[in-house]
Amino acid sequence: MFARNAQGQTIVIGAKRRHCRCRSCGARQVKAKHPDDYTRRIRCKSCGAFDSLRIDQWADKRQWRSKTCYCDGYHFPHRIGSEWCYHNPNYAADEQRFMYVGT
Repeated sequence: MFARNAQGQTIVIGAKRRHCRCRSCGARQVKAKHPDDYTRRIRCKSCGAFDSLRIDQWADKRQWRSKTCYCDGYHFPHRIGSEWCYHNPNYAADEQRFMYVGT
């Protein structure tokens, strides 16, 4: 499935991932399904507690994919407007950029 982010770039999206938090240590994790949908018991990657994951409502409602940019400022998907992103209004001019890149 394809969608467009805020900059109009085409991105590939798959099944909805669920953002979870551990009840005992508060660590964040992303799971492919809801924690109740797993047949085997799942454990926290940080503290190792079983069946302690809950859905993080704030992170699950936020539209992360619409805020993701795929420009050549970074070699990985990143947040729109971050320091080296081409869509940052404070992005360095060409002469200043050469100082960091070395070409």
